[in-house]
Amino acid sequence: MIFSAKCTTPGLGVQTRVEMTARAIGCLSLVIIAACSSPQSDKNVVARVGEVSITFENLQHFKSDMPPLLLSEREGVAAFDEYLQAMIDMELMLLEARKRQIDSDPDFIEQWEQARREKLFQEFVKLEIQDKIDLPQEEIKRQWGESKWNRLLKLARIRSSTADEAAQALRALESGTPFEELSGQPLTYHQQGNLQGALNSYVGRNSIEEFGVSLDVADVLFELAKGEISEPLKVEAGYDIYKVLDERPAPASYYLIFSQGTLMAAFGERRRALIAELMREYNVELDSHSISELAAIVAQDNVEAIDAEGIVGRYDGGQITLADFLALYPKVRRVASVGTDSSGIDEFVRLYLVPEVLFPVAIERRDLAQEPAIANWLRSKKRAMLIEELRRRDVEEYIDLSEDVLRRYYEANLHRFMEDREVTVQEILVATHEEAEALAARIRAGEAIGDLATSHSIRQGNDKGRFHIHSFERVVFGELLTAALAAEVGVLTGPVAITATPHRQAGFSLFEVLEKTPEKPKPYDEVVKQVRYWWTKEEENRLYNELIDRLREKYAAQISIYEDHLATMYDAAQL
Repeated sequence: MIFSAKCTTPGLGVQTRVEMTARAIGCLSLVIIAACSSPQSDKNVVARVGEVSITFENLQHFKSDMPPLLLSEREGVAAFDEYLQAMIDMELMLLEARKRQIDSDPDFIEQWEQARREKLFQEFVKLEIQDKIDLPQEEIKRQWGESKWNRLLKLARIRSSTADEAAQALRALESGTPFEELSGQPLTYHQQGNLQGALNSYVGRNSIEEFGVSLDVADVLFELAKGEISEPLKVEAGYDIYKVLDERPAPASYYLIFSQGTLMAAFGERRRALIAELMREYNVELDSHSISELAAIVAQDNVEAIDAEGIVGRYDGGQITLADFLALYPKVRRVASVGTDSSGIDEFVRLYLVPEVLFPVAIERRDLAQEPAIANWLRSKKRAMLIEELRRRDVEEYIDLSEDVLRRYYEANLHRFMEDREVTVQEILVATHEEAEALAARIRAGEAIGDLATSHSIRQGNDKGRFHIHSFERVVFGELLTAALAAEVGVLTGPVAITATPHRQAGFSLFEVLEKTPEKPKPYDEVVKQVRYWWTKEEENRLYNELIDRLREKYAAQISIYEDHLATMYDAAQL
């Protein structure tokens, strides 16, 4: 059967529709084949929007990317019909975005080019650096076994104010004075900053700085064997002499950090090798005179005096300019240490500026964007960005977040913003409904619920069945919480069936509410963020639904759904 769809999305709720589309955009589930010349004869084509065909395989891909909570509650072909409607929604948004020429908008073009550059850069780094690092886990483990950082040390220290005092202490040690006589009592954590003594715990590469020991000093200490004594080491507080009292293997967490550091070092080494390869490939020539002049200006902290038209270097087909330097230098300085002398600036040019210029050149000259997998990703990404931009313009920009609107929403939806409630109950939980009814009769006949709870309740750890429940403990108490919040104080209630979960004991609950806090909303000023969230979510759903309804009306003649194809392909997929 073939028909034109007009403003209909059978069985698909507004919120689910929004979430399905948002999820599809986020994971780029927008792979649509080109329209067939005769879609009616191709049973794989289940719908057409304009010149685009949607295939059953597209639906299967769309479904596979959906998180479990967003999968259709319907079954069989009806569920696939819901996914189809969501995909039609996205194709309509693409039609509208292109009709409005959003893809020609300068701001959109800038955003798209940025996304494209980032993706190509990631792929280039993966292909040329990450994939060429030959460092298996066995090799990292071998290096860890030979590393000085694979152990923890128990240390004692002698701290001196001057070099002469430290030298005198070292001579005393060499003359036979026991280390303990000079180092004093063990240090506590709070004393570690300025006293001498034995550190009161084992320390490793990841924790030694907590005891006032710099990594430079640690680098020396971890070369020492058990029982060895260091030379005097310059520290902020003066001079330290250390003795290794004991050692033990470092825990697994230390290996993980070592492994990450080893991989990062290998990444840096391969990156430097790649830079050298590209410099040779593109015949890069750096202007040492320009770099020296640049270093002099930077050393004077007078970057504004740099002539952006100047040339730092040349390569086949282009040049590295001071404008490139000015664009990159502040960004790198925010995250890395950069020397300001001639050698520091030269290193910056080679390690940062050259790859900043050459990596994009290599990406374009190698036609990385034409690789099938990358090309498909880029097409899907651009489609997703167009849909998202249309949604932003027609949905997000129309959401009124003024104070008056938010307060009105708060007043109309106080149930969303209630204070947490507390209920004190006295309860008997038993295994069967019949047992609960029998106990209820005994309570009504005058027996105390607390005494019966002690002898009959299967809920443990309570004083005669008495305990508190909070309104946020629904996972633990389930149906009991719902019933207790609704019950009157002092009235025997139940039996209430309690379902079993990994966090909840099943049974039948008989209880009385002893006391409970009243219902009252939280003050607006305390929940304004939650108010904004819920209002925004509801408005997004409403405005998105209105947008889709308008598009289905506008493009009704361009929508064709082949229900018989969908049914046929679904049945075939079950075989």
